[in-house]
Amino acid sequence: MDQHPIPRQITTFEFKLIGFLTIKQFIYLVIFVALGLAIYGLTPIPVLNVMFGVLTASIGAAFAFIPINDRPMEVWIRNLIKRLTSPTQYGFQKQNKPISFLQDAVFSSDPHQITAHIDSQKKLGSYLGKNSPTFSVNKKQNINELLLNPLSNLTKKPTINNQSSTSSQVKHPFLTGTVKNHKFTPLGGILIYVKKSADTEPIRILKSNAHGVFLSYNPMPQGEYFFEVKDPKQTHLFDTMKFKVEDQNNQPLEIYSKELI
Repeated sequence: MDQHPIPRQITTFEFKLIGFLTIKQFIYLVIFVALGLAIYGLTPIPVLNVMFGVLTASIGAAFAFIPINDRPMEVWIRNLIKRLTSPTQYGFQKQNKPISFLQDAVFSSDPHQITAHIDSQKKLGSYLGKNSPTFSVNKKQNINELLLNPLSNLTKKPTINNQSSTSSQVKHPFLTGTVKNHKFTPLGGILIYVKKSADTEPIRILKSNAHGVFLSYNPMPQGEYFFEVKDPKQTHLFDTMKFKVEDQNNQPLEIYSKELI
């Protein structure tokens, strides 16, 4: 089996145009040898002039002939200087505004759409009331009476059944409301403590759903109540509200958070 050649760095390949030297190697040797000769001639001390001259010429030879991992010395030195001068810690600073279609993408700020599930409950209740099984039960009872007493029903005058089918009444919430932030986005999981006064214990605790809606079906005595709103995650802040509860026709509450920024 033939042996494959060892992969080498070919992107920095240069042709040898001056004997066995490339142009870059020749330039390194000329510059550093000239510097070594200049240092040798300008240094007055006999021993030091030879050492500094040979050291300078050796540096040029190292740059020209000693690669490390198929990379010349200049690449290593350039990368070292770049890493030493580049910052080691970066800080993120948000400058671009958020995309418009990503804002309030989940919920709409329209309160009619937020409370749409209440209307769907009403429609479902009315549909179930129209399709109540009481009419079919009354029809079966009349058929059984005809089979048991056929003669009496022949002489009996027909009577009009004025009994109307009773539709199942839908239970409407006594008190409703929504919880939103300053962008009109509904907030879920918010606790609403209903108190008779600011210092007393809560008489009722409500919680908003994923659509920011909270409901209470149990009626409350007429009067003024304090609504203390809290966020379990402590992300949003709310003011304590004072609301007058009536026996009926209570308007839906709208609670907005108090943002810090």
